[in-house]
Amino acid sequence: MNSRQKKQAEALAALSAADRARLERIASLADVTPEHLWPDVWLYGFEDVEDGVRADLEAEEDIAAGRTIPNEEVMAEARRIVESYAKRKRNAG
Repeated sequence: MNSRQKKQAEALAALSAADRARLERIASLADVTPEHLWPDVWLYGFEDVEDGVRADLEAEEDIAAGRTIPNEEVMAEARRIVESYAKRKRNAG
């Protein structure tokens, strides 16, 4: 175990009961173990990790409900924008 992993393990062991409960709740939302989630919480903090987990869950709900734009459509639109810009640059130069 390197020193960074050791510090993470020590910090995990030193969590208050409230923080441990919060870690377990967020891990449950993410469907992972608290130990799996801990390195991200240690680096970025509870709030950022929880926000990210909730955003992922919302995105999955949007995908399941069909509230997304297929990648093919996004890429086609991106190509049209780039081609339009390139055409204007060629005509201007």
